[in-house]
Amino acid sequence: MVVKPKITPISACCLPGEGSTINPNPAAATPQIALEAEKLSFHYGDETDAVDRVDFRIMEGEAVALCGHNGSGKTTLMKLLAGLLKPAQGLVRVSGVELNLRSSREVFRTVGLLFQDPQNQLFCNEVWEDIAYGPRNMGFSDAEVKERVRLALTITETEHLEHRPIHHLSGGEMKRVALAGLVSMRTPVLILDEPFNGLDPASSTRLVALIRHLTRDHGYTMLMTTHQMSLVPEVADRMLVMQGGRLIADGSVRELLTNIPLLEQARLEPPSITRYFYKKALMENRKPERLPLTLDEALKWYGGKGRLSCIF
Repeated sequence: MVVKPKITPISACCLPGEGSTINPNPAAATPQIALEAEKLSFHYGDETDAVDRVDFRIMEGEAVALCGHNGSGKTTLMKLLAGLLKPAQGLVRVSGVELNLRSSREVFRTVGLLFQDPQNQLFCNEVWEDIAYGPRNMGFSDAEVKERVRLALTITETEHLEHRPIHHLSGGEMKRVALAGLVSMRTPVLILDEPFNGLDPASSTRLVALIRHLTRDHGYTMLMTTHQMSLVPEVADRMLVMQGGRLIADGSVRELLTNIPLLEQARLEPPSITRYFYKKALMENRKPERLPLTLDEALKWYGGKGRLSCIF
């Protein structure tokens, strides 16, 4: 089996001025805790608990979806994990380092945040300039900056946009360029806030492919929020569910997306294909078992048996 190269975390080997290093055998290393929340709490001025005693650990290389209805606390949690908000209680650890004022500079070399609206983080005139902004401010040489930008453009398939003015980009292109900026900084942990929000189906499909490429081929650790449950199986293996500022479920995507009562409690909609087979089983007085998460799964499991028809 051929092992694809993985970008080694910058915090481990690529200090300013040192150039990049590629780990040729990512499977050889034992996974470590990449991101950890411990008794994490935060409240706004009215003392409402936006995040209430949240605990979880995310291992290196994991792709995790953070799901919850509007107001459940997931965006506030994202900001706490990225260091944009200071917790009222508890702590955040990134690669074993507690996030605080003294460690923030080191931690920011490890965690990259993609805002829900990419226009909030794209501020240079052209794409190449924007992608180069991070590495330049990290103190890398011109040659290293050029290498990082070129690699980021290649990985995110945005080479054709490198001289495009930012204000000429579509929504999907902005998301990919913003991700390219994070890739150029080689932050091994990526936090994506509603990455599919506002995208048309074609742009969502391309972004799904890019996220899978970053996690599966380059070893990035990924935590992302999304309302689109049908996309969760495409980009994540694990799922966290929030409600009322609390983490109410943590498990595999298959376990949680097929737990319809849990999703209803959290005011989340399962994938349409999953709901169809769930309701079909109930109508036939059967226990809902072996619920597909995608249309491809449904066709593979049931399509050849004449049991898949008139789904929608």
